[in-house]
Amino acid sequence: MVSRFAAWQLVLTSFLGGIGMAGMVALATIAQSPRTPLPDQPVEIPVETPEQRSSLWQWIEQSHAAAVRAKKPLRFSQKTAQYFSPHKRYVAQATLYLTAHPEAHRQQLLSVLEITDRQTGTRQRFDSLKEVPREFLAEIPSKEGLIAALVPLGWSQTEDRLLVRQISGLFATDLISDSAWIWQAGVGHVATVYPTVDEYDFATLLGWSTTHPQRVLFQTQVMGNPKVTIWAVDTQGSTQLAQSDRPRLYGTILPATASAHR
Repeated sequence: MVSRFAAWQLVLTSFLGGIGMAGMVALATIAQSPRTPLPDQPVEIPVETPEQRSSLWQWIEQSHAAAVRAKKPLRFSQKTAQYFSPHKRYVAQATLYLTAHPEAHRQQLLSVLEITDRQTGTRQRFDSLKEVPREFLAEIPSKEGLIAALVPLGWSQTEDRLLVRQISGLFATDLISDSAWIWQAGVGHVATVYPTVDEYDFATLLGWSTTHPQRVLFQTQVMGNPKVTIWAVDTQGSTQLAQSDRPRLYGTILPATASAHR
């Protein structure tokens, strides 16, 4: 498995180097419309568009504006959609926790991911803060500015694996990137991977590979350059160019039943 600290080091180095642009990579969608499955055929979830991914950032901006008006920190939470596996045995949902602050660089976004086996009633909870390398947290002991969220993306066609976006970064910087956090039924968290190539500033997790379903696809980009590159990454971190490949996600998505609240 590839070390997670390397990806976090990129974010930290950029932050300490004085990069202070306010723009951020669009994050994750909160809800999508469910699809009706065909008999005996797993439903394929549409891959998110950039516009859909921006909904979380819009929520953060609105929360920040409220903190500015209140002239004090405010705390908000919001549930993601519920992500059911193809045969609905498993369901995953994350709760996002935002500490909005009048000073943007002091904000914090964390989450708790829950995966429930509806057959046995067993529920696993994963705190996103515990997935952050200790070496990185040691550099920001107050945890102010930290973005460390786990957000479900979709299931594998065989139902046994959940693909989760691990969104990593710092507020008030222009470098935020994805890792693929993979959960497997009967095992638990099995891997956290990202493209192990040097020529990009941030990566966006897209879905499972069509050509090699055991791999995940990322889109990478260099800051200021509109060109994107597609990579296929396996659970050991091995990275291959995959420009002609297409992402796939499976399951059924039900919108969250509650709106954001303080």
